[in-house]
Amino acid sequence: MSDKKIISFLNRSSNPHNDKVDFRTPPYLFHWIEKNFGVIDYDAACIDGLNNLATALRLEDEWPKGSIVYSNPPFDSDSIEKWFVKGEYHAANGGIHIMCIPNKITQVFFSKMITRFDEIVFLGGRVNFISPYAAKGGASMSGTLITRQGGFTKHHDTPIIRGVLLSDMKKEYKMNTQHGVNQ
Repeated sequence: MSDKKIISFLNRSSNPHNDKVDFRTPPYLFHWIEKNFGVIDYDAACIDGLNNLATALRLEDEWPKGSIVYSNPPFDSDSIEKWFVKGEYHAANGGIHIMCIPNKITQVFFSKMITRFDEIVFLGGRVNFISPYAAKGGASMSGTLITRQGGFTKHHDTPIIRGVLLSDMKKEYKMNTQHGVNQ
């Protein structure tokens, strides 16, 4: 790794735009989520008309029963907990909530939630979120997880856990878009 890349990586936490909320899910990741969890009905952590990937929905809104809701909430712990609680309520009412969150599994708040997810997908690599505020080399300072709440009845007290490489997602997405395949 070059010195320039190392310095850029180390300085990401001091990025003056870390408090911004316009960090968009890249198309390859959204494509993978829909392929694996179903067509997303609502994008619940977005700015309508700016960065929504499906019909915009807010945390404060009533989430339609039985719908698949995706959210990429701000990555601070308080926001994640709020989205988690809303997603848990939505799942209890027959819906599915898919959330893109930072890998903070060692933090207390996450330890309280971990067994209440139905599925956790560890993403191998760092997601380069699309943003006018993104730091060179990627906007994500930590690894990222995709979590699912709802979708089917659990048969045990622990979530399904799996890992997926971002490089594989990108290759698949690139192959599908080159060949005009919409999955």
